[in-house]
Amino acid sequence: MERLGRRVEGGRVLEVGCGGGAGVRILLERFGAAEVEAIDLDPKMIERARQRFSPDELARVHLSVGDATCLNAADATFDAVFDFGAIHLERNWRQAVAEVARVLRPGGRFFFELVTSRALRLSYPLLTEALARMEPPNLALFMKELQRQGIVVGRSFVRPTLAALTGWVGDLIGVGWAQGVGASSPHSGG
Repeated sequence: MERLGRRVEGGRVLEVGCGGGAGVRILLERFGAAEVEAIDLDPKMIERARQRFSPDELARVHLSVGDATCLNAADATFDAVFDFGAIHLERNWRQAVAEVARVLRPGGRFFFELVTSRALRLSYPLLTEALARMEPPNLALFMKELQRQGIVVGRSFVRPTLAALTGWVGDLIGVGWAQGVGASSPHSGG
């Protein structure tokens, strides 16, 4: 992700589906975010994440229970939004993508991981009833929805060769740039 979309040094970022906070740690240390807001549907995960950070770190991190389909943030709030494999688990994933587009500043980046593995998806119905009833997006639908919402990916994604050939293993990792007034991406020369 870092190679595809660069660091977010000093930026304000959001992580959707933060779980126990491992991604938040990566955003602070590896990506150089100045401020991280992170949400998860599960209050137990938020509490687990909170325990991961020192009081000094929590001054830069805001953890809350939240839903990716109705983000509690103003339009054009974040320099970047990160999704480490959560949005594709959302029943209304299209609305989650629309919310990501809404809260990104023009030129902001959406770093995402889409589980493309049919083998991994076979286990979803065993995890919870909600996952049994959902239909996660395939690669083409997901990319089309990003484009429809004004997030341009271009060639900024990686899909392991075996996954591309078989569809049975792997993830798609990518970065899209939010379009709008003053937006620029590596594909538009800005």
